[in-house]
Amino acid sequence: MNKFALIALALAAAVCGPGVHAQAPAAAPIWKPLTPGTSWNWQLDGRAANTSMLDGLANPKKMLDIDLDATSAAEVARLKAKGIYVVCYTEVGSYNLQRADAAEFRKVPGLIGKPMDGFEDEYWIDVRMTDALMPIMTARLDKARAKGCDGVEPDLDDSFNQGQENTGFDLTMEDSLYYLQRLVDAAHARGLSMGLKNGPEMAPYAAAFADWALNEECNQHGECAGYKEFIKRNKAVFQVEYRSNGTRVKDFCPADNKNDFDGLLKDASELLHALPRDACRNG
Repeated sequence: MNKFALIALALAAAVCGPGVHAQAPAAAPIWKPLTPGTSWNWQLDGRAANTSMLDGLANPKKMLDIDLDATSAAEVARLKAKGIYVVCYTEVGSYNLQRADAAEFRKVPGLIGKPMDGFEDEYWIDVRMTDALMPIMTARLDKARAKGCDGVEPDLDDSFNQGQENTGFDLTMEDSLYYLQRLVDAAHARGLSMGLKNGPEMAPYAAAFADWALNEECNQHGECAGYKEFIKRNKAVFQVEYRSNGTRVKDFCPADNKNDFDGLLKDASELLHALPRDACRNG
């Protein structure tokens, strides 16, 4: 199926609801869903996973989002033994010099764009080069599966909204949607779920094929509406606001709870430590 056919399917499903999406060839899903009302946390500080951070919560639905490379299979196994759904984070829209597969990006002419502002080891990539990118990304998905991850967080899947002046590429939302759907399909083929990371403009369309969503600061920026399409499909929306912006629990949790989002207040986006963690609901 070509790019425009895939995008048309996503657009139709977003407008018409799950019935259109259900017309795709039937296949028994082997990835585990994440549904609203899941207690969760997000740790991306380069440290060993805090395997006790969700202990004591009565909610049986728990998820922890941790870095794919910084987390060992043994740590994943310990988390899963506690009934925790493990999502493994990786970048899909950038070339990161610190990743073990960085050399694979350099082999593709024209793939690497401008440096990412504020992150000296990262560069934007041309996500329109999907056929060249998929072998790199499927190798990461294979690593996630081998480590026992249940799902994958695809960071920077919304690079189109950074603009050509920042990325070096004239990307469109359709480019990002097509790339994300290819990634989701590859994840599903490996028994992994995959969400939408940020991309509020993409949310109404990505809800048709992505399994959940993770958003930063949609309350801060007034961009939460599109994520309701995930909730309509019983897909979790994990939402984060940051204390570093002066935000308090009372400023956004009522809205997140009303929208059936699973909201958290964390310290800052630069270093996502395991704690502190203030949840809007379910502990």
